[in-house]
Amino acid sequence: MPISHRAAVRSILSEARAEREALLERVSPELRASLPVDAAGVTQAMEHLAQALGRADRLHADQARGHQANPAVLHGRVYGRAPLSPETVLAAFTEGARVRAGLLLDLAEAIDGQDLRAAVGDLLDAGPLPSDPASPGAADALRAGYEAQEVAVLCCAERLDAIG
Repeated sequence: MPISHRAAVRSILSEARAEREALLERVSPELRASLPVDAAGVTQAMEHLAQALGRADRLHADQARGHQANPAVLHGRVYGRAPLSPETVLAAFTEGARVRAGLLLDLAEAIDGQDLRAAVGDLLDAGPLPSDPASPGAADALRAGYEAQEVAVLCCAERLDAIG
């Protein structure tokens, strides 16, 4: 019996968490502090769902287009390898999360129409992303937003399993 999409996504998220923990144990406290979140699990889970829908190429193109204006990318274009400020790091992670949120909504709609898109939107709204990365609590809000994206991608996987 093939593994369900839900089980595959759970496994992807779990493996990404374990890899992040292992990485954080090996890096300096300064570097650890600059990595408040990790999108690898959600991104890989989205790729799994897109592959199942025959939309992997479209997802990759949409991701690339969405990340062109990421603050870290723009900083690199202007300043080269100059270190990023903590605010720029948070802004980059936040913008990446905004791009993924839009792509999650598109995946949800591709899976099961507007109703699933609305349900996923509600899940994402439960973890609003920070509007100002320099504000107090921005890192906590960012973590909550990433957690909401994990819940949303699991919801998409469950619906894909349900409709077969």
